[in-house]
Amino acid sequence: MLALIAGCASYRTDTDTTFASTKGLSNANKIIISETALSDKKYKELGPVEGEVKKLTIFHRDPTKEQVDIILSDKAAAMGADAIVNVVYKSGVGMTTWGYIEAKGTAVKFAD
Repeated sequence: MLALIAGCASYRTDTDTTFASTKGLSNANKIIISETALSDKKYKELGPVEGEVKKLTIFHRDPTKEQVDIILSDKAAAMGADAIVNVVYKSGVGMTTWGYIEAKGTAVKFAD
């Protein structure tokens, strides 16, 4: 029984913590995040990126767009991306969380 409880608690993110770039990648803070395509730049698609932040209890603060953007930036930087385009955000309340925000987009590398 204890193993089941521990497994359920191990995957969530606490929204009371201050978010910093988790991977420490120097390029992560330079990633451009756009909800549309970047029509003024030529780029190559590297692949999809997604992230999610959950609110643990009713007493925790609501997850923010900035928090999920950090997760996207870290993942895109690990792929060697310069930007994330066509980002879509979704938030709400789920069966196992008091609130969440998730984001999906496409990591891209600018053409020289």
